[in-house]
Amino acid sequence: MKVAAAILIVVAALVAAAWFRTRSRQAPIKFESTEQFVEWLAAEAVKDASENNHVQLNYSVDSIKQVEQVLGGLHDQYAKNPASVSAKGPGSAYGAYIGEVIRRTEPGAHWQRDGEMGEKTYPIVWGPTQGHSYPMAWCAHRIENGPEDNVWMKYYALKNNLLQQARDARKR
Repeated sequence: MKVAAAILIVVAALVAAAWFRTRSRQAPIKFESTEQFVEWLAAEAVKDASENNHVQLNYSVDSIKQVEQVLGGLHDQYAKNPASVSAKGPGSAYGAYIGEVIRRTEPGAHWQRDGEMGEKTYPIVWGPTQGHSYPMAWCAHRIENGPEDNVWMKYYALKNNLLQQARDARKR
């Protein structure tokens, strides 16, 4: 009798847990534009940085250095146990954040859904030549490969290259 009661309690608890889980699920978010989707992803990175890493991101160029530190920690976890960290999710969120920094600080910068690398690659298009950069891929690679894919250095190198192109264009 005690065993049957215990089983009944466990089953009731499982049913209650399943009910609460289904009630708390949110409907999928529908985005009206690529920009809205990317802004949402970037906000998720800001929230993750604050809640899980005690880092406050403020959409400044210097904050890309903080993203590099967060990604470094994710890489360390990934290196210990690759199954413990998905590079795609955080890579997309932090890449959206870096792209939003670029969009907000570079005149004419804008997002595209599809790029030279394929569908749903979300390049940020910027600079005098309107080149495509893929910060979501940068961040996923940083998590998987480590410091050799430092996102601050990629941004810095691209920015300096674009500045040089602008100077060269003015000389002509």
